[in-house]
Amino acid sequence: MSTIIFGILNLGYALLNLSAPLIAKLMSNVKLPANSPVAAMRADPGYVAWTNFNLGMGMVLGVALLAFGIGLLLLKNWARLGSIIYAVIAIVYVPIGSLVSWPFTKRMMELTPGAPAGMMAGFAMIGLVIGIIIGLAYPVLLLFFMTRTNVIEACQPEEPTAPAPGAV
Repeated sequence: MSTIIFGILNLGYALLNLSAPLIAKLMSNVKLPANSPVAAMRADPGYVAWTNFNLGMGMVLGVALLAFGIGLLLLKNWARLGSIIYAVIAIVYVPIGSLVSWPFTKRMMELTPGAPAGMMAGFAMIGLVIGIIIGLAYPVLLLFFMTRTNVIEACQPEEPTAPAPGAV
């Protein structure tokens, strides 16, 4: 049962990862006022590079999750092992990615007109912590369930049985 649930969840997360570049492209075409914090961030080469890296990484992980999701639905061991590898990568990537994003997020919050800088920095920190917790929830659960005995056994290839004596 866990393999079916996580197979479906892998497919859902894959679709989210694969739709992110489309959404980002649509958002990049939105015309913003020159004094907008988002417009200021779009002008920052570090932010642009990080965003492009994140989108590329999301696409790669999305394609992998798509394959692993289908494989888990078919009870394939390679999909279970791939899901474990994805989970480990995500467990490392989420906190590191959040820390790399932190200066950009903090700067954008500080550029928001009319808001007290200290309050916006506090909101940014709360968002960072919540983002890490939410970002780690799925990979931690995936890692836990993909290493359970019942999932390991369900994904093992069936051994061929010998034909019954006298069978043609």
